[in-house]
Amino acid sequence: MRGKSLIHVALLSCSLILMLSFPSWGQSANLTLDQIVANMQRAEAAFRDQGIAYTVIREYQLSAQGAQHPSSDVVAQVNVLSPSAKDYSIVKSEGSDRGAGIVRKVLDHEAQMAGQSEQHEISGRNYDFALLGRETVDGHDCYVLQLRPKREAVELINGKAWIDAQNFAMRQIQGSTAKNPSIWLKGLTLTINYGQVNGVWVQTSTQAVADVRFAGPHVLTSRELDVRPALLSAQAKAQWQARQHNNHHTEAEAATWMAR
Repeated sequence: MRGKSLIHVALLSCSLILMLSFPSWGQSANLTLDQIVANMQRAEAAFRDQGIAYTVIREYQLSAQGAQHPSSDVVAQVNVLSPSAKDYSIVKSEGSDRGAGIVRKVLDHEAQMAGQSEQHEISGRNYDFALLGRETVDGHDCYVLQLRPKREAVELINGKAWIDAQNFAMRQIQGSTAKNPSIWLKGLTLTINYGQVNGVWVQTSTQAVADVRFAGPHVLTSRELDVRPALLSAQAKAQWQARQHNNHHTEAEAATWMAR
């Protein structure tokens, strides 16, 4: 019982931190584009600075477009020490080897780019913005921003972003990649959804559609099966900061996961 109480306290603490991370900087319909973008970037920076560690159990399914059943089903565990440090392991793989291979490439790239957020963050560094209006996403009032990448890069999206009008957190992104990730893919389009799970703001689901050379149109979907928050110990945070400074090793090696 005591262990469950400690877990409950930890989850409540993480939830409180996230609530404080996303204050209501403004809800007026008269906010300018510059104000919306600035608030969005502050919300993202607040999240990055919290030092919340967590583990995500994520399921991926690959299928030919229009097929009733997936050709492969892969479950991965993704460990996030911070927004700039993550690693993963495959815990289940069923069906075609193609699906497992694609998932590994996706997660390898995700881990590689974790420490390079400045190259793919939704900010004026990477995008030109336009305010398209307001829409509701999953019951949340959102500002709709046009995203125009400033350069051709796999990590950048030519499309739209839905920003929560209450806390300026990212709710959804839709569009096509500014550059094809491979000569084997054509016309890669993405839909990425975000939300709070167990007190952690995470990517909750994705859908990627592409024309695969010699195989035709395919759909790769992912969804979060479980999110397990953890409090980052002072020792782990110090180790992470040291690795950030000298960059000799991956930050994930410094993780000290506290009991959940």
